[in-house]
Amino acid sequence: MDCKKLLHNRELAGKGQQEFVADVAKKTLGYMTKHRIDLTPTNYEEWFYVICKAISEQHRLSDSNLQVLHDKYFKELPKIEDVEEIKELSLNLKRLAKGSEQALDKFEDNINDHAQYIDESIDAIERRDAQKMASLKEKIAALEAENSKLKEFLEANREQLELIEEKFNEQKKEAEYDALTGLLNRRSFDRDIEKLEKSGAAYSLIIADIDNFKKINDTYGHLVGDEILKIMGEVLQSYVRKNTKSYRYGGEEFVVLLPGGDKKAAHIVAERLRDVIENKGYKVEKNGGYIYFTASFGAAQKEEGESAKSVIERADKALYMAKKEGKNRVVIA
Repeated sequence: MDCKKLLHNRELAGKGQQEFVADVAKKTLGYMTKHRIDLTPTNYEEWFYVICKAISEQHRLSDSNLQVLHDKYFKELPKIEDVEEIKELSLNLKRLAKGSEQALDKFEDNINDHAQYIDESIDAIERRDAQKMASLKEKIAALEAENSKLKEFLEANREQLELIEEKFNEQKKEAEYDALTGLLNRRSFDRDIEKLEKSGAAYSLIIADIDNFKKINDTYGHLVGDEILKIMGEVLQSYVRKNTKSYRYGGEEFVVLLPGGDKKAAHIVAERLRDVIENKGYKVEKNGGYIYFTASFGAAQKEEGESAKSVIERADKALYMAKKEGKNRVVIA
């Protein structure tokens, strides 16, 4: 059973699969509510996966077993900050989940009642019992009216869930992206490079640093400095391929990660970025002139058996050499 596909696939194949997912979802919500785990998208995805795996691998669904499985799959993953807004959204989601579950249970009761009334109606028709037929007609009309209200309630819940999902997505984006540059942040870099390490895949990385950034801030002010950082973000987003990711590593330092890339690929990408940045410039609104700036680059390719920490250190040393040799240049470790 591919639990990750089940979690993200909205068009499930067959009634059996739909019932399985519904059962896992119900158990997941029940477990999270019992243990007061915030109903964030990340937490829900993690526990859905754990419970799905436990069921498909026929583990006993005890608290200790589920915790062991969770630690196995997710213990080292970074978490979204526990902010007040997340807590509020989680409470709202719990309320909606409880209300929807009660509404669905009521629907099920009504369907059973409806079936019973139909059987009684057939019997009344056969006996030509007009009084009973009229009574059953009223009961069926009342059921239909109640079902209509339940549908309205569930539709309102669906709309609320969409709003909550939108908020959760905003929170998730804030946790993964740098607000100023629009690039992925340090947290995302740590997560992505850890995935590459676990997979054993080859990669290379580039570390870039804006030259004389302190001087830019001191001369033109921090607002201009922020605009320079934004330009770096735009360049690092626009001038790399789709499978290449760019991150704001901290301050005026950036990282470009090339899955499957070697030293040659890193050199080509770094030179392209260096050239674009050198000629880009920032237009100053007051006098219409341009502030030109440069960046230095250090790059390294992961060697067999080498740790991510070592690759980063070698790229960082290469960046130091680029600075030492005159800046606005690329050095490959």
